[in-house]
Amino acid sequence: MAFNSTQDELLKTGELDTPIELYSNTQTQNDYGEIISSQSLFKLVWAKLLPSVKGTEKVQDDTIVATSFVNFVIRYDNSLYLESATTSPENYFIVKYDNKYWNISSMEKQGRGKGVIVRCYYYDND
Repeated sequence: MAFNSTQDELLKTGELDTPIELYSNTQTQNDYGEIISSQSLFKLVWAKLLPSVKGTEKVQDDTIVATSFVNFVIRYDNSLYLESATTSPENYFIVKYDNKYWNISSMEKQGRGKGVIVRCYYYDND
């Protein structure tokens, strides 16, 4: 009976109904020695959209800055979960969802078969 209770907690295929694009941040050097940052499409993954906290809005340097938050659950993938002291997935990847590029604040592994929670934020200062 205990086996069935853990089966209910596993990530099911039908729950992953939101396509998101993961871009890797790359840095190259131009002819003048300057570092140029760019993003290249790394992988398209299917995710489950999770409820997140409401966005915030504040005035910073006479400009209104709004922050939106979104959380996803994706399947665990070795290529996405960089376990290194020098390179974290938050600095290496960026998420494109709803035609916006979202910065990753954290990626949390949720145990065997439960996926990875990707917490993202977006600054909108229009």
